[in-house]
This record gives sequence, structure tokens and C-alpha cells, in this order.
Amino acid sequence: MILPLMGYTPNPQGTEAFLRTLVHPTLATAGPNLALDETRDVFLGHALLAVDPTWKRGAQQIGSCVGHAWAGGCTMLSALDITIRNEPESYGGRVLEASVYGFARVEIGNNGQPNRGGDGSYGAAAAKGCTLFGNLHIGQSYDGKVFTESTGRLESDWGRNGVPDFLEPYAAQHKVSSAVLVTDFEGAAAAIQNAYPVPVCSGQGFSMTMREGALAPMGRWSHAMLFCGLRWKPEPALYCLNSWGECYGGSVDKTLPPAFQKSGGWVDAATCTRMLSGEDSFAISGYSGFAPRKLPDWLGGVI
Repeated sequence: MILPLMGYTPNPQGTEAFLRTLVHPTLATAGPNLALDETRDVFLGHALLAVDPTWKRGAQQIGSCVGHAWAGGCTMLSALDITIRNEPESYGGRVLEASVYGFARVEIGNNGQPNRGGDGSYGAAAAKGCTLFGNLHIGQSYDGKVFTESTGRLESDWGRNGVPDFLEPYAAQHKVSSAVLVTDFEGAAAAIQNAYPVPVCSGQGFSMTMREGALAPMGRWSHAMLFCGLRWKPEPALYCLNSWGECYGGSVDKTLPPAFQKSGGWVDAATCTRMLSGEDSFAISGYSGFAPRKLPDWLGGVI
């Protein structure tokens, strides 16, 4: 049985403080020349599967959705840098959700002090954590310590006590260079079409039953997810990846890779704008990856 877990706790003051530190806080100022082609669909998940064919969306066990949304975005960004932007890097494995969550809650959200205030975080805290502290990865050896999964126990520990100090230098090698605020469908669509994922934090809920892969807005979720696909027909929509495993029922979009068919769905443009208007969702770019290997032509230049 799927147990929906959330954990987005808005912090408008914290988000505003983070935005004041950015030279280009919004997509409009950071990427004024990003073009939006209203005939071209994209799905960023193809890039992730190209570098990690066995990838499968996990299910969070505590209220760590912000960590999962942002870790998913960073993982996908690293794959896009390799496959689409042809950067001389190699894939280092899935970003460890607990590292994003711990940095967001403790190092950023509580000034480095233990955070005993239950579960949850907010988008700008994860953005600041990923840009200032970086990320750890599943499968990498950190002085002999290897993480094979991000468990609820680990996320709870690091969400209260922070990422252990000895791991911080490893995380600092793999930062996101830029996070810019996205506030509407058009901005998110332009970012995604240019291969920049958009972790989204909102109060919008959805039915758990899809119709041909489309999600119907319903109720309220204080939740973080990830926008990582764009289509224009039958109506303009973004693909929204959840962090509850293969959680959706109903009829799926069979044009999507099987790994994504039940772990997310398409959200119409008006609902996307409503989600993004909360001003705590960011397009991310510039992942500091791993040492290069000889890389194949993953996608033939096509997303």
C-alpha cells in the first residue's frame, strides 16, 4: 500500500533571504534569451535512463520530499550535462536524498545547529544547500563508507543532526552552480526545454488515478516534486515526478519510459502556474560532476 508522505514547510522569509543573495534570482534575468518552442516536446528522463538504465524512482519513508525532489533534480541534471551538453564528466550515481535533506534542514535551515522540529524543509533551503554544500551519491566510497540507499532512518538522523562533518568535503566536490526562481508554466517549460529540471514545492494535491498519464488536481498536499518533461498536446502540460515510488493507478502514458509511467504524470499548464506561483520552485543548472571517462554518444544529440 502506498502511504503518501509529504513534508514541505514553506518559509517565505527564508526564501526571500536566499533570493536576495542571488545576482540573477529569477529565470527572466538569468536566462532572458531562453527560447520556448511551442511545437517541441521534451522528456528529461531519457537522459537519466541513458546513463543509468536501471534507475527506478524510490519511495520516501519520512517527510523528506524536499530532499527527494531536489536529489532527483540534481541526478537528472548531472545526466543532462553529460548527454546533452557534452560536458567531460562521468555519471557518479544517484544523488543521496539524505544529503540534500540534511543540508537543507540543519546547515541551511537551522544555522548548522541540530533541528528537532519534526520533518520537512522548503525549496530555497535545498537550493542553497545544493549550491553551497553540494551533494553525496549512492555507490561512492567516502573514506570507506558507501551508501547503498537513502533510508528513512538515515534521512531522519541527518535531518536532525546534519550531514556528518567528515562527509562535507566530499559533498563540496559536487555542487549545483545555479538555482533561479521559476513562477509560471512558461518559465518552467522554457527551462525544461533547455534541459534544466525544476524542483517544485507547493500545496497542490492530485488524484492518485491517472487518465492516459494525466493527473487531475484534487485536494491539498504540502509537498515537493520535480517537473522534468513538457508536452503541448492534447493540452500544454509538464510531467511531474513524485517521490512515492510507482504510486499512481489508472491508465498510463505509454509513450513514457516504463520507469516513469506510474511514478509521475502530466499536469496542465494552469495547475502548474498555480503550483509555481508560491515562489519556492527553482530551475537548476551547472552540476559539478565526476572525473571524465570516454563517453559514448548517449542520445545522438536528441533529448
